[in-house]
Amino acid sequence: MSAASPSPALYRWALATLAMTIILTVGIGGVVTSTETGMAYPTWPNINSQGLFNFFYASLAEDYGTGSALEHTHRQAGALVGILAIVCVVVAWRTRRELTRMAALVLALISLQGVLGAFRVLGNTQGGAIIHAMGAQVVIVALVILLKRAHPQWSGFAPRAAGDSAEGRLRFWTSAGLVLLFLNLLAAASLRHKAGAFSGHLVLALTASAVLLTAVFRSLRDFRGRARLARAAKGVAHTIGLQLGLGLATWAFLFGPLTDQLADERSRFLVQTGLASGHLVLGVILMAAATNLALEARRASA
Repeated sequence: MSAASPSPALYRWALATLAMTIILTVGIGGVVTSTETGMAYPTWPNINSQGLFNFFYASLAEDYGTGSALEHTHRQAGALVGILAIVCVVVAWRTRRELTRMAALVLALISLQGVLGAFRVLGNTQGGAIIHAMGAQVVIVALVILLKRAHPQWSGFAPRAAGDSAEGRLRFWTSAGLVLLFLNLLAAASLRHKAGAFSGHLVLALTASAVLLTAVFRSLRDFRGRARLARAAKGVAHTIGLQLGLGLATWAFLFGPLTDQLADERSRFLVQTGLASGHLVLGVILMAAATNLALEARRASA
C-alpha cells in the first residue's frame, strides 16, 4: 500500500464515522443480540410497513414491542454510518484524491454490511447473523486504515523489513495478534448466537491477548524513540486489561457463580445484557486499537 498525503478534513470525518460505527451501530447491534430482538422486524427494507426514518420510538415500541425500537434504532444507525461514509468519499475526492479509493472501499464495505444485515433478517439463520457480526470487524479495520492514512502526521509505510530484524519481528507479532483476535471475535460471535462453545472463545481470547501483549512489549522495548508507536502499544495493553476484566465479570454473571445472585429477574436481565453488550463493544475497540498498532509498526519513521 502506498503512502498517502495527509488530509485533516478527511481525518475528522473518518474519525466521526469510526466513532459512530462503534458507539451506535456495533453498540446498539450488541444490545439487539443480547436481548435476542434481531428478528423484531422480519421484513426488509420496509419495517413492518413503517419507514426507516420513523423517529417515534415510543409508538413503535407500543405497536411492536420494545425489541422493535432497538432493531429500528440499529438500522437507523447503519444508515447514518453509510451517510458519513459517503461524506468521506466526497471529502477525499475534493482534498486528497489519492485517498478516494480507500474511502470508496470503506463505503463499499459498509454497504455490503447493510446487505448482509438484510440477508440475516430475511434468512433468519445463525450463519447469517455470525457473518453479519464479523462484517462489522472488517469495516472497523478499513476505517482505521483510512483514519491513519488521513492523519496530518502520517509519514507513509516503511519498506518491507526482514523477518529477523526488530521491525520484521514486530510486524509478525502485530499481524499474528490481529489474526488471532479476529478468530477470537468469530468465536465470540458464534457463542453469542448460540453456535459456539465458551471454551473455544476462552482459549482464543487468552492466546490473542498473549500475542498482542508480546507485540506491546517489543514495541516499548525495541522502539523507544517512536512516541506514536508507544502510545498505540499502551492503548492495546490498557484495552486488553479492561476487556479481560469485563470478560471475567460477564462470565461470572452469565455462566459462573454470580448467575443467581440477582434475585430480581429484571435486574438480572439488565446486568447480563449490559455486561455482554459492553464486552462486545470493548472487543471491537480492541480490534481498532490492534489495527492501529499494526499500522504504526509498518509506519515510516518521521
